[in-house]
Amino acid sequence: MAKSNRCGFALPAILGILALTSLACATVWRVQWVNQQLLNVHALQIRNQEIAEGVLPLVLQDIFGESKLSSATADTATTLRHVAGTDAQTHAFFPTTAQERDKLQLRLGAAMCLTGICAPKTLSNLKAEQWHSLLGQSQPVSVADLPSSDVSAFYWIEVWLDARASEQASSSLLTEAKSAFIYRITVLVKEAPSSWVSAPYKLLPNTLVMQAIWSPATDKALIGQWHSRKLLV
Repeated sequence: MAKSNRCGFALPAILGILALTSLACATVWRVQWVNQQLLNVHALQIRNQEIAEGVLPLVLQDIFGESKLSSATADTATTLRHVAGTDAQTHAFFPTTAQERDKLQLRLGAAMCLTGICAPKTLSNLKAEQWHSLLGQSQPVSVADLPSSDVSAFYWIEVWLDARASEQASSSLLTEAKSAFIYRITVLVKEAPSSWVSAPYKLLPNTLVMQAIWSPATDKALIGQWHSRKLLV
């Protein structure tokens, strides 16, 4: 009778141990899966940061009008980005004088930017999600300039008057006029949904926003200084 009782207690104990072992294995597997997904997200963030770094030279080419297109093949939209045009025109452009920046502000009206060109009246430090909400006012990066089809990139260029330019312009040591502007550039890199959905779980879309400040040495050459680069959250 005692032997039968011992057998009766042993079987539930063994089943309980097996259940705990299975639960522990499932927990370890889930932890490993989560860690793998976090590593994947981190790897994508590193890649997106490199893409954003690669977009910055394209932005400078846009500012100075030195695109890969020759003057014979450049489209009208590209040309208009560097010409103020008449008062009847409404396109955004890169100003070359303080007066042209005032004109650009009038064209923008209540909007912060138009086709990626911005002339804000006051300095605003927007968060990443706020820039994402302004995609309709951004300039998209051509797919041909991106390393993969599962990622897209956009940018905004804030044109600010450089207070130091007028002081340095009066110096007799300068042989070329310093640019009257300083540019704050914001680049947003966004993953396509197909690259971040992983059944049966879904990770948040991997979006990275980088911001940098560029101060050109002159208004005619792609020579200048990066004052800061940071990732926005």
